[in-house]
This record gives sequence, structure tokens and C-alpha cells, in this order.
Amino acid sequence: MSGTDTPRYLLSSPESSPEAFLAVEVATGIVVDCNEAAAALLGSSRLEVSGASWVGVAAAGDAASLVTHAASATNPLPLPAFIVAPPGGRELLVSGIAFPHYQQADVVGLLLWPLLDAEQLSLSGAPAISDTLAVLGVDQLCYDEHWGASDTARLMADIQASLLEIVRSADYVGAPAANAILITLRDVDMEGARDICRALLSHVHRQHTRPGTPTAKARICVGVAHRTADATALATLLAAHNALQQAQFGDAKDPIRAANEDDYKLLIGRMMNNAGIFSEPFAPAAAAQHPDRSTATTTVSRKAAPPVAPIEKDIEGYVVDNMEGAVDQAIFLARLDIPVAIIGPAGTGKMYVAKIIHDESGGATDMLIPIDCREFRSRNAANARITRELTRGEGKSLVFKSPHLMNAEVQLKLARQISSRTLADVSPPRYLPRMKLIALFPDKLEVLVRRGELTLPLASAFAGYPIHVPPIKDRKQAVLRWAHKILGQEGVLRDRDMKGFTPDAEQAMLLYDWPGNISEMRQCIHDALEKTDKDWLTPVDLGLFTGINPDGLPYHSEPRPFLATVQTDEHEDENYTPSALESLHVALGEAVHSLLALNMIKPLGVWIEDELVQAALDRYRGDQRRAADFLHTKPRNISRWLPRIELRENDRNGSALWQKPRRLLREWVRETSQSEESPMLLMTDKLLAHVMEQGGALGVAARASIMGVSTPTYLKRVREAAQG
Repeated sequence: MSGTDTPRYLLSSPESSPEAFLAVEVATGIVVDCNEAAAALLGSSRLEVSGASWVGVAAAGDAASLVTHAASATNPLPLPAFIVAPPGGRELLVSGIAFPHYQQADVVGLLLWPLLDAEQLSLSGAPAISDTLAVLGVDQLCYDEHWGASDTARLMADIQASLLEIVRSADYVGAPAANAILITLRDVDMEGARDICRALLSHVHRQHTRPGTPTAKARICVGVAHRTADATALATLLAAHNALQQAQFGDAKDPIRAANEDDYKLLIGRMMNNAGIFSEPFAPAAAAQHPDRSTATTTVSRKAAPPVAPIEKDIEGYVVDNMEGAVDQAIFLARLDIPVAIIGPAGTGKMYVAKIIHDESGGATDMLIPIDCREFRSRNAANARITRELTRGEGKSLVFKSPHLMNAEVQLKLARQISSRTLADVSPPRYLPRMKLIALFPDKLEVLVRRGELTLPLASAFAGYPIHVPPIKDRKQAVLRWAHKILGQEGVLRDRDMKGFTPDAEQAMLLYDWPGNISEMRQCIHDALEKTDKDWLTPVDLGLFTGINPDGLPYHSEPRPFLATVQTDEHEDENYTPSALESLHVALGEAVHSLLALNMIKPLGVWIEDELVQAALDRYRGDQRRAADFLHTKPRNISRWLPRIELRENDRNGSALWQKPRRLLREWVRETSQSEESPMLLMTDKLLAHVMEQGGALGVAARASIMGVSTPTYLKRVREAAQG
């Protein structure tokens, strides 16, 4: 090709083109020609751009290889989006067309146009460091006489509305751009973003790709990229966009794809071969006739009603389920004059079973006396309370909650009185009054004895006919009834007419193990209602994503082989179960690790204290004096702290990394006994240990910020920890 020849595909000269146009010599990477629009795009003058290095004036990075590869093509190539960042200028996302052999064989012409700059992105929910960007796109729509671009626009508007129904209040959902929507997920790592995106996709599929509709076969994918400290917002957006394209162009089963460093190389390869058999000059026999769009009918995308399972209302009393075996056993034992142990994890309803024993034995309502052994601060206090209740116990039912938490000597003394049926420290000796003796234990008696928490004599006193209350994970048919009952109750407290849960939310609740049982479920629903003002709850609100299919189809777990199931059941009792305090210690370490991985600073120390105050108030049903006693502080301090605790509620609710520590903190507060050590000091010391161990690369001020204290206070605590 001679230097005066103009390619047949260049319809106007670069000088007259309103778009930016420049020509780059492949061998040297030098810009040999450029118009004023290109110079303006690069934030420079035409004189400075011409003769300069293409990489130098555009800082194009990976996009530099576009020129090299485009030179080997025959026809014009559409360019994948790329970033130019001229020295001293702001980043700009551009696209365009490459013209190989422009005027001579070793020159590539680039026709460019801007797509987005950093300033525009900052006005549209730009991600901060630690945020994750998700770009949702729809493809495989059938464009025919019944469907066109306007129908796609309406569909994307409806999808945006559906996304707004389910995302967290702190997250950002952008306006549709063609067939894609930008979603900014705040303070979420890649794993958490994948969970949220699965729920988003399932929700959108259920509403917009129903069988029998024009969009039934549409494919909805998501590209996800996490912004790190060394990545700009625009680069993160481009990475998420590239990941979406890879998910769409490929045929992967997973519609959610994380950004990969090879994405851009693959896009360049696709650019080179995008035209398939038409990549080389080809003479078709005849041109196809396009139908007249003016006579085509269009189908308006109608947004379906939210797929909500109606809440079951007016559920009175306790939700009866396959706990009925425990209920039947309680009714039988109520007729016998023997001590009864009721065994089950926290929050399973052991007190309800105790009440059945009391009622069936003919006891009056005010004669059921709970004795909370968690509240005994000393051996003398425990002995005094137990002696008083045993002495006055005629016709009563005494329910000892967590007696394994009492001092060993107190346990032995109580065991002697039960086994001998005589009161201690009474002269002359007297028999115990006629009463029902019931004890509530969180685990099997032999396990508590083996741990050294329960004395063997007290275990023997209650071991005759123990009643086992199964955890809620083994009572699946009751999970949703409990959830509906709790949602209705919490809605009444807030004067909100709650409608129910989405199908995905119900699926996630059914498959979640609920380690904290009904108490955890109540807290989970309570927290979800604090996060949203909607009348129905989604998996994103609940923070549960187990068993959600991105395609919106019902979840079917793979059955385990019979022998594997038998082996698991045989060894189940031998597995070590960590205590709530041990689990909490691990969760705090994970939270610090996530914080450092996300390059965030959050005041976890302050959040710990906030959660302890709220959990203590929940334990004592709002009694500030008793909550203050538990926390080793004064009631007036709690009154003074509460306004600021409430102000920080949204931050704690919105942090994905804080949800597990929060749940375990509340579980620990519910079940732990009174301690001579301040719970606040105990928990902040555990957090401090993790910060010191994992945060060595951080400055002292940053570590102090994580602890939520000043730098001098942090250094003082570090010295005290070293001395202790």
C-alpha cells in the first residue's frame, strides 16, 4: 500500500473527523499523525503528541498491545474499552476502532471516542477502597419483530427497580446503560460480593425470565471486581466490565465471574477473531433484507409482583414441631416425683418444656420459679438463694437454668440435698418440701462432666430420665413458622405490616443451621428489619445465602452416599464443639483479618462495647441496673452511652465482616455467667491480641483506630498486656 493510498474503510480524513484520530507506527510505537480532537482527548497539543511515544502520551498499559495485534489484521477492528491516563491528566475510559495498514503497512490508525472519565464516575457511586463493583448484564435476548432496543430499555429499567428492592441501603445501583447496570457493594470482599450477587441474580431471574415470556431465555450475568489500594475506581470498573464480558462470551455454568488479570488479553484475542469466517474479505451472494421496524409490534416488559411467600399470621403460643417427642416425654414425667434434666442447645425452648412439666403436674402459674444460675456472683450468694427456694418450695417447680455454671461446692451441696431429700444446714434435719426439681443444660450431662463444668453427683441427681430438645436445624418444618411468628411480632413492635420473606430468603433460612437456634433467628430478623424499610425480607437483609441458585431455580442438594451418612452419624458425638467464647475469639480474629485484607479501618473496639451493652440490655429485658451490674459499670453510664450506640447502629449493621462476631457476642452474653472480670475488658483484650498479632504492618495510629481509642491509650493497653 503506498503512502498516498487511503483505505477504502476510512470515509473522511482525520483532519475533518470530529472524533479523535491518530496513527501509530507499529515497530517504534511512535505517533506519526494526530488530529486536534486526539490531542484534546490526551490533554495535550497536537505538536506534543505527534512524534511522541503512544504509551508515553496515553500511559495505555495493557492497551499498548492493541496496536501490535491490530497490525496483523486485514479489516477494521472494534476495540475493547481501555483506559488512557495522560501524564498530568485524569483517567479516561475510551473505545474505538483500529484501522490496520493505515496509509502504509506498518502503521495502525486509531479512531477513539470517550466513554467515561474519573470525575463522571465519582458522581455515580464510585467505589471507595474496600468496596466491590458488580456489573450486571443481560444478553441472549431475541431481537425480532416482537422485541427491539426499546423493549430492552424497559426490561433494564424494571431490573434496576428489582435490584433496588433487594440491595442494602448503603449500596448503590446505577441507571441502566444499554443492557448493563453498575452496582456498588460497600465494604464487601469478593466472597461476600459473590453471595450477594447470587441473591441478586436469583431475585431478578424469578421476576424477569419467567417461562412463556419473551425474556424466558435471556441470560443475566455479573462481573465482579474488588477495589484495592493500588487500583483506581475507573480501573476497577473496567475490570468488572471485562469480567462480565468473559462471563457472557464464555459458556461457563457460573454466571458470576471475578475479574482476572488475563481478561484483557482474552478480549484482545476475541477482537482479533470477532468476525469469524468474515475476518478476511468476503463477497456475499446477496444482502439480507431487514424487516420494517415501523410495522413491528413490541412487547412491554411488565415488572412482576415481588415473589413473596405470605406471612403466616396469628400463630399463638409455642410453635409445635418434631419437638413433640420432648413434649410427650415431659407430660409423662410430670406425673413422677423425680428430678428432670432438660437438655438442648441455647434457644431451643427448654424453658417451654419445663413449663409443660409444671402445668401438667397441677402447679399454679405463679409457682414456677426460675433460678438463673448464671447470675450468681459468689458461692455464698448461690447457697443463700438455693436454700431459700428449697425451704419455701412446697408445691412449686424450681427450674435451675445452667446449674453447671455454679461453683463446684455449690453443685455438690445441691446434689446432696436432692439425693438425700433433706435440707442442708437445718437442725433437726427436715425433708425437702414436695416440689418439682428441673434443671436446664446446654449439652449432654456426660459432655459437661468431661469438660469439668458439671460435678458428677449433680449430674447423677438429674440423670434418671433426661429430656432432649433437638436444635432447630433438626426441626426444619418449624423453621418457617418460627420465622413468620417472629417477623409478625417484630413488625408489631415497629408498627409495620410485614408481608413475609422472598422464596430465596425462605430457602436460605431452611438450609442454615441456626447455631443459636430460635434466639439467633429472632436476632437475625430483628437486625434485618433495622436495615430495611421494605415490607418483606430478602437474603441480603438477613445476611443468609445458603442454597441460593443464581438462576432462580429451586435448590436441590446432592444426596450423600448412605455409608458416608452412617459414618458421619457414628462419629458425630466425638467431634469437638467449641464454646461460644472460643468461637467468638476466632470470629474476632477473622474480622481483623478481613479488615486488613480490605485495607479498611473500622473501630471494632467501639463496636464490641456497643454490642455488649445492647446484648446485656436484651438479657435483662431493658433493666439498665442489672445490665450495668453484668458489665461492671454504672447505670448512668449506659444511659449516657445509648444515644451514640444508636448512631453507630447503621455502620455495624452494614458491615459484612461484623455480622458473625456480633451474633457470637450476643450468644456469649446470653449464656455466660456473672464474672469477676469486666466483659468489656475481656473482649477488648481479645481484640487487642488479634490486632497486635496481625496488624504489624500498620502504623500505631491505625491500630489505635481499630481499637477505637487514642494512640496514647492504645500504647498504654499494649504495655499492660505485655506486663500481664
